[in-house]
Amino acid sequence: MINTGAFVLVHGLPRTDRHRLAGTVTVDGNPAQKRVMVFNRISLELLAATYSDPATGAWELSGLPEYAEGSLLVVAFDDTGTYNAEVADCVSQVTGEGV
Repeated sequence: MINTGAFVLVHGLPRTDRHRLAGTVTVDGNPAQKRVMVFNRISLELLAATYSDPATGAWELSGLPEYAEGSLLVVAFDDTGTYNAEVADCVSQVTGEGV
């Protein structure tokens, strides 16, 4: 797992280490460190956040409760204000060995 100061807000739902979200952030095709936040796409409740790795652009969040398929919204923010945020809608978690 990438150690980027991630936090997961559980809000009364049972935590499970089976589910994870991961991706890569790029700017103009190059890896970038950006703030990545995960929301419930209906309520817009913040569920988790982390920063992508500056060298690889990779990010990962695990320990989230199980959410319905397609119910998450992932946003990568550019805190410098140079670029617009990148949004991935209707996102689903994955499960797997060692997660």
